[in-house]
Amino acid sequence: MAETKKAAAPAVLDGDEYVDYMAPLLPGKVQKDIFCAVNGETVLIKRGAPVKVKRKFVEALNNASAQQFAAYRAMEDIRKQGSKPAGNM
Repeated sequence: MAETKKAAAPAVLDGDEYVDYMAPLLPGKVQKDIFCAVNGETVLIKRGAPVKVKRKFVEALNNASAQQFAAYRAMEDIRKQGSKPAGNM
């Protein structure tokens, strides 16, 4: 008779693993919480407090920061080129 195998417990997806995160504080007294959504799942993260959130939210926040930095860098490059015609940029 053939052996029956027990179904393995579903593995935790990398994005669903909980990790430690601390959102940076903003200058000034008002500290707005961070709202983040990934694939329909949302989280509200308090600034300046260590929390555990799913890895997918931390990755989304890191990607957003990298995109913002790239946009600022591109704007700075365009500003430096200033008087050059757009076709030469």
